[in-house]
Amino acid sequence: MLIPKQKSSIDILFVAPPLLWGQESHLDIKPPLNLLYLANWLNHCGFHSQVLDVNSTGFSLQEVIETVEKMQPSFIGVPFYQATRETTFTLCNMVRERFPEIKIIAGGPLVTTFPENILLNDSPVDVCVIGEGELTTEEILRHSKTLKQGIDKPSLSNIPGLAYCENGKLVFSPPRKHIENLDSLPFLDFNLIDIQWYFAFQASVDMSAWLFLTTSRGCNARCSFCATPVLWHGRMRRQSVPRLLAEISHQKALFPQASFGFMDDSFFSDKKWLQEFFTGISQINLRYCCIGRADHLTAEDVRSLAKTGCIYVAFGIETGNQKRQNTLKKFLDLDKVRSSVRLLVEHKIFCKCFFMIGFPDETPEEMVETINFAVELKRLGMGECNFFPVSIYPGTELAGFCSEKTYSSDIYQNVRSAPEKKEDIGETKLFRYANIPKNDVNMYFKTSQILKIVKLAYNKLASCQNVELSELTTGQTLTFC
Repeated sequence: MLIPKQKSSIDILFVAPPLLWGQESHLDIKPPLNLLYLANWLNHCGFHSQVLDVNSTGFSLQEVIETVEKMQPSFIGVPFYQATRETTFTLCNMVRERFPEIKIIAGGPLVTTFPENILLNDSPVDVCVIGEGELTTEEILRHSKTLKQGIDKPSLSNIPGLAYCENGKLVFSPPRKHIENLDSLPFLDFNLIDIQWYFAFQASVDMSAWLFLTTSRGCNARCSFCATPVLWHGRMRRQSVPRLLAEISHQKALFPQASFGFMDDSFFSDKKWLQEFFTGISQINLRYCCIGRADHLTAEDVRSLAKTGCIYVAFGIETGNQKRQNTLKKFLDLDKVRSSVRLLVEHKIFCKCFFMIGFPDETPEEMVETINFAVELKRLGMGECNFFPVSIYPGTELAGFCSEKTYSSDIYQNVRSAPEKKEDIGETKLFRYANIPKNDVNMYFKTSQILKIVKLAYNKLASCQNVELSELTTGQTLTFC
């Protein structure tokens, strides 16, 4: 990204902070899509917005501050995620100290689910965007243009979808309605970030070039551990198939080497839409991947995926205990998971599954079931999986049963093993990226023990061996969170 040498007329600079400042090993293969969609919308509406993506630039915190000084935007926009709360606050505090005239707008999941955690106690953040951000941020910028000065908090109450602090108290404007017609969103401009850096980084980890898009917002499921029902109220909304195919054709003309990753939570849920997608995408020479529920796939769906260029499907499984599936309101039929994995393997589509270990009242026996179910799926041909320590997201149904102290998360960091010590696959997987709770969540194991169980799970999966209950080091039972 080019940095202006003189003060520019940038309305808002969106900054995507890294997972950890100064930790270049924690890099993402995907650009910050949420910020790209926001900046793209605002530029489409006639504003001047840019995205500073620290992942691709490799900038230090000081270099980000120097860039802000050169660009002199009227607003800084930052996303708050639970695991990177402190990283983002470090940036905001420095911006507030160095550039008090620049207003800071915060968005992201943690802002919507837990705004008091962002705004109270002398926060550097001026205003929070609750929920979907395009229309609300647009109105903030129009409001600022009208006043010809920053923002006027008393009149912010007229803009739906905001939260801000006034006289030490949290103030909410009326809720913002969702964008019903997602076809109204303009095609993404991937040149807002250094997309060639992403292609090069993907190549460095033996991937072909990939572009990522979202074709929907929300999810019809209401899993108790998931923040999506809080972030996207109501039914799932989708782009029409013609609109999606038009963007794919547009992006493919610009980046003919790219495959496409669809980042929707539930790609297979709407069968009418899915069949129309298969018909349309079959006319385009394309490789793609997607995410969905394993119990949504039929044999015919998998045949169509294979015929139309799908090479990779990811499933969120979470637990290998059927009763826990229902407790979490995931309601996933584990027999259908087995069937879907078999079908994908049969049609040579790579399958990846995600699991979670350490729910508040999850027993050691259930953890064993989850690990062994993952091993079973590997024997059926599952290509890869991830185990994540359970973190409690504020605003979720599960959080209602837990104390606020369990809401804090962090990014896993390790102490590098001695050179002569054989590398541990579990340690490597956790270090690559894991959001972990700072405090104890599970009533049977401390967080430090849950991390050891996760590492054990990775090693059992690598050797394709079942785990025995005796291999889990039982700690003293903790007070239920």
